[in-house]
Amino acid sequence: MQRPLRILHTEAAMGLGGQEIYIFRHMIAMRARGHDVSLLCQPGARLGALAQANGFIVHRLRMGGLVRLLRGIDQVAALVRSHRFDVVNTTSRRDALIAAAGARLARAPLVVRSRHLMSPVNSLLTYTGLPHRVLTVSRFVKQQLVARGIQEGHIGVVPPIAMPPQWHGVRGPDPWQCLQDTRARVRAELGFDTGDVVVGCVAVLRRPKGHMDLLRAIAPLCHAHPWLHLAVIGDGEPVMTELRTASQRLGLQRQVHLLGHRSDAQRLMAGLDVFALATHKEAAGTVFLEAAFVGVPIVATRVGGVPEMVREGDNALLVEPGDPTALTTALQCLVEQPGLRRRMGRAGWDWMRSDDRFSPGGHCRATEACYYQWLEELGHA
Repeated sequence: MQRPLRILHTEAAMGLGGQEIYIFRHMIAMRARGHDVSLLCQPGARLGALAQANGFIVHRLRMGGLVRLLRGIDQVAALVRSHRFDVVNTTSRRDALIAAAGARLARAPLVVRSRHLMSPVNSLLTYTGLPHRVLTVSRFVKQQLVARGIQEGHIGVVPPIAMPPQWHGVRGPDPWQCLQDTRARVRAELGFDTGDVVVGCVAVLRRPKGHMDLLRAIAPLCHAHPWLHLAVIGDGEPVMTELRTASQRLGLQRQVHLLGHRSDAQRLMAGLDVFALATHKEAAGTVFLEAAFVGVPIVATRVGGVPEMVREGDNALLVEPGDPTALTTALQCLVEQPGLRRRMGRAGWDWMRSDDRFSPGGHCRATEACYYQWLEELGHA
């Protein structure tokens, strides 16, 4: 590895969703590789509190509004000059406007804009006018950016980090058996019998995640099979209320379990028989990698970067979005064939343990390759 870098990540969001978790995992991994990593966020941001609790230096700046924008640019420029950052990596539009402009004013060697979404790019300013280069999480999003007019050679792709199971014993001599033991404990905790089949979904409750599509697709299977259950992990209104109302209307109160937000979501996934997410759009989808890491087969929609996060036909069945019949058929295929479930679950487990791209080390090497190449291209080898 070349010399360690001084890196400042910026994020304007106040919550702690998938994008913020991505940044936090990335910061942890890059620090472990020897880089000096700091964060710039807004006061009260949950990511800032999490980063500070884990020993990172956190700089805070209020963002939003023209006055704060102009004042913030000067403040970021002073920050970059004083700390001599090699890389300033911005994330959201608001922090990109402030931090990228301030970093360019301070002549930072490399200014990067990250893109974790698959929604259309409205303004090119924070992708071409201010940053030197762009990082994204999937080839699908890269092609979106190219189609929007961003130079292909200026875009790097670094997939998200999939965290391996962290519970006790998983690194022992027989991690597969440890996984089965964890599965049995989780199912007992949640009140499922050995003969029950549990389809689960882990995602924040937002309409584009397709929770209602999943409920409608699994409803006829639940009516046909009293031992079939749907477990939904995540929270958010109004979708939580909509799911509760719909399950009552369909007569599925006993078989639909709305578990809310759980900090141990990956451990709970180990207790599932099938992971399902009928998302309408997804730039990548770390949750698919985490489901594979705990040996659970996947049913999902073929949208965005999802096909890059699974091995279709090997550990996952993909269907076109907006096709409820196909979604029901895919679910039925795994619900009614335990042998197929086991084979596909084990295939995902083996893949995650053999493919280094999604590991912290693989993620960091891909990021470093982009950073060092771009620094060299910009005359800062």
